[in-house]
Amino acid sequence: MDEEIKVNFSKPMLVLKIRDTYKAPYHKNKFLNINKKNIDSKTGLKKFLQQYTINWSSGTYDIQFVLVPGDYFKEPVYSTLMRFDVRDGKVVKVWKASPYSKREYPIWEYLKSGRKKRSRARKRKAKLRKALKKGKKKVSKKKVKK
Repeated sequence: MDEEIKVNFSKPMLVLKIRDTYKAPYHKNKFLNINKKNIDSKTGLKKFLQQYTINWSSGTYDIQFVLVPGDYFKEPVYSTLMRFDVRDGKVVKVWKASPYSKREYPIWEYLKSGRKKRSRARKRKAKLRKALKKGKKKVSKKKVKK
């Protein structure tokens, strides 16, 4: 039942403000273009979102992507990519799981893969530094007598 959801980054994503009684599209910036390079880390994602949220009202927001494109007779089907909280124009929390279904949001798969790539790159750099230190001889300066 836990099937893999393919996120569509080619189309703009819908921004919804979550209110107590209903979901309503956010009118100032209804659509948002997100690329994979914007979601390489959690801090990078927050910085990217804060470019847009500076004038938004405080509250909880959903970003939804097109799961099934629509046509003339059918509306497109959207799925939630992520949920986040905004306070005073800043992103303060990125939700890990849905409060209703308790399922993890798809954004976390990309954040985890970005973390793995960074840790592999760090290990490679450390290994390279260690190899350079091993092969490098110390050069000592001679003391000059006056």
